[in-house]
Amino acid sequence: MDIPYTVHARPDTGLYNAKIGIWLFLASEVMLFGGLFSAYIFLRVGADYPWPVHDLDVTLGFINTVVLIASSVTVVMAWAMLKLRKFGWYRINMAITVICAGVFMFNKSLEYKAKFAHYAVKLTDGTLLTGHLPHGYQVKFDGVSEFNLTIPLKTSAVNADPVSHVLPLIEGTAPKFKTEGGQEISLDEASFEALRAEAVKKAAAANKGSASIKLVATAPVKITAKPSEIFGYTDTTITFRDGTTATGKLADDKMTLEVDGVDARGVAQSEKSLAFDHRYLGEAWQKAFVENRDHHISKFEKDYPTRDKSRSATLQKDALFFKLHSATPPAAGEAHGDKHGAEAHAPAEGHGDAHAHHPTVVLEKKDITFFSNFTPKLNTYYAIYFTLTGLHGLHVIAGALVLLYFLAFDGKRLRQDPEHLANRVEVGGLFWHFVDLVWIFLFPLLYLL
Repeated sequence: MDIPYTVHARPDTGLYNAKIGIWLFLASEVMLFGGLFSAYIFLRVGADYPWPVHDLDVTLGFINTVVLIASSVTVVMAWAMLKLRKFGWYRINMAITVICAGVFMFNKSLEYKAKFAHYAVKLTDGTLLTGHLPHGYQVKFDGVSEFNLTIPLKTSAVNADPVSHVLPLIEGTAPKFKTEGGQEISLDEASFEALRAEAVKKAAAANKGSASIKLVATAPVKITAKPSEIFGYTDTTITFRDGTTATGKLADDKMTLEVDGVDARGVAQSEKSLAFDHRYLGEAWQKAFVENRDHHISKFEKDYPTRDKSRSATLQKDALFFKLHSATPPAAGEAHGDKHGAEAHAPAEGHGDAHAHHPTVVLEKKDITFFSNFTPKLNTYYAIYFTLTGLHGLHVIAGALVLLYFLAFDGKRLRQDPEHLANRVEVGGLFWHFVDLVWIFLFPLLYLL
């Protein structure tokens, strides 16, 4: 059965069916992205913290802009060559369009990777230190021997599962464990399931709401865990994600950070930031920070004598977000170098040694209030950045797959009904132009403003 108006236009609208459909679909897409753009603007206007400005890699964003614009040109050329029945040139232009989509997504993956590897640590006085964690952030416990497990008799979000949540965090080979009855076991799924069934049976007979199991390691063990792998800890106890608690001694919970930036915009007296404590960056870096701050303020006052310094987001960023470009403080008069984004530096090779590209500090837990990589968890800006660019990236992938299908798997239609294929390419091209247009808005909104 032939579907009408797939090649020729409808008499009532002057358009074939697919073209009407794509315009209706694009109208819904405009409402979707329009709402997201509006949300971004309102969140930025009402932000109660220094909104990130010029944090993204403008060069990479510009390259992606050029790539998408070029792909919009080639997809039009592919359609035109198909209408002219120049099938070879059609294939070449369509292939270039798909390749441009791949280049765009590759560049975007590089940008995302940099953000996942880059961290911001908020100190108790409001200072933000940015940099890289050369060894990750780990909590270490020594002399852990006693484990207490709780098994609810009803469905619960937290349920003891030491095989999955405790054993992987033990350094070295896990020892054997003794039960309360004195039985010595090798903890695995089978042995724990038997313990679990017995404990649940006893708890049910006693009308308790949960069952308890106590296990004692035959030899003390060491626990090394990322904060995301545990619920919490004190000096003597650690609670795992399954609710299991263990007793021992806190050995280390300090964070080793290679610092590439000091953001003092949230500190009342920026020169007294905790970052410049003698335990961390110290007095020499403090002097470099003050020199950089005063230089930018003086330059702003000279260039814009009538403007309010406190209302300039760019000045606040330049003056109070100090970039560290070396492992040692710059000499006097050299503290105000070139501008770099918050993620301008890749992790240094040879982390922690004297030849690292940035100074390394060991932050005490009591001085840390929050830390995160540059992902939606960090702040509202990165939450909406990943939402907008991630959703746009999905549109790029979907559009590229459709165009690739026309190129690689629609050969029969190309030979037998090229006019129909031209209509399909035109519809795909309209979607591709929309994807390009969205990025034309995203680039200045996120990267330049």
